[in-house]
Amino acid sequence: MDFDKYNDVIESIYQASIDAQHWDTALKDISNYFHSDGAGLFSQNPYNQEVKSIAFLGLKEGYLESYGEHYGHINPTFTDYSELRSGVMFTEQVFNARRQDENYYKNTAFNNEWMDPQGFAHAAGGMLITDGNNMLHFSLLRSSNQGLYSQQELQVLGAFSKHICKAVQLSKVFERTNYRMQNAEHLLANMGHGILILDSERNVLEANQCILNCIEKNNILSIQQGKLVSRHSGFSKYLNIELQQTMLNSILEKELPLRLSLPEYDDLLLILMPVMPELQSQFDRPVALLIIKESTAETPLNMGYLQKSYNLSPCEARLTKYLVDGYELKRAAFEMGVSYETARWYLKSIFEKTATHRQIDLILKINIDPVARCAL
Repeated sequence: MDFDKYNDVIESIYQASIDAQHWDTALKDISNYFHSDGAGLFSQNPYNQEVKSIAFLGLKEGYLESYGEHYGHINPTFTDYSELRSGVMFTEQVFNARRQDENYYKNTAFNNEWMDPQGFAHAAGGMLITDGNNMLHFSLLRSSNQGLYSQQELQVLGAFSKHICKAVQLSKVFERTNYRMQNAEHLLANMGHGILILDSERNVLEANQCILNCIEKNNILSIQQGKLVSRHSGFSKYLNIELQQTMLNSILEKELPLRLSLPEYDDLLLILMPVMPELQSQFDRPVALLIIKESTAETPLNMGYLQKSYNLSPCEARLTKYLVDGYELKRAAFEMGVSYETARWYLKSIFEKTATHRQIDLILKINIDPVARCAL
């Protein structure tokens, strides 16, 4: 075994956690390290026992399908539940020794009907994860020319298996993150309001078409050399102060929308708020979300629809409207004539009914709901 290449193989494994298409390369690197002719990484649903391949190498045509349909269910390495433990690697010698039969593995249907026809004579592998919700199998396969897997190889494979397990778990995190990021990008593109993502220096990092149209129509804001600027000096200073406060709120994980007052521009509503975590993760600096709404052209929220569609009470629907309009929770409570604690209680109920967890999620969800502003 070439221990100089040990770290290279581990690096290849973790590269696969970032790029799922790299699993084939990682499997090839592992297989070459152990002088193997075939390999497979499989997941299994513990409820219906369905077996699916994550990556495989060296299998003949048709044998991958038959493994998922039948032979994965009778592979001794993954079906002897008296022996299965996460991270414990097996070879056929281990099964033979525990049954005191040197031909036990050789005489199994799995070996005779699946391994032998492909030219495989020896196997090593085991269960990487078995937690009741997930089952993850890994196998290496050799021809008779390569000989048995040694005890030393089995120990090294056990060490690799821990990295494979972590890489698979990381890849699931990355998949979920990418899914959320794609949804966020779709959300920005399809919202009916203008959206800007700014850093603390007012550099425009993202903008949807709606805000570009809005800026073109109104003369208070413009984008020059990639920076948001205002033709109104007083508002420019005001925006800087509120932007810095929003950045601070983001660092403190306070989701407080700030409604910007524009006495001379009653038809425009500007709201500053911290961005969603899945968007923040795309940038190397703190950023804020600026929403611009043209209030004169906007249809009011359909309160009846909010109550019926989301099962909100009249008070909960009113609070939702104030939050969507950019009011802080304390100000919204004042406008409704209720205490701050009562408003917090309403908000908790709203989150449960709308399947949201934060004010920004609620605001964006209502804003992209195509029926929320339809007339009665």
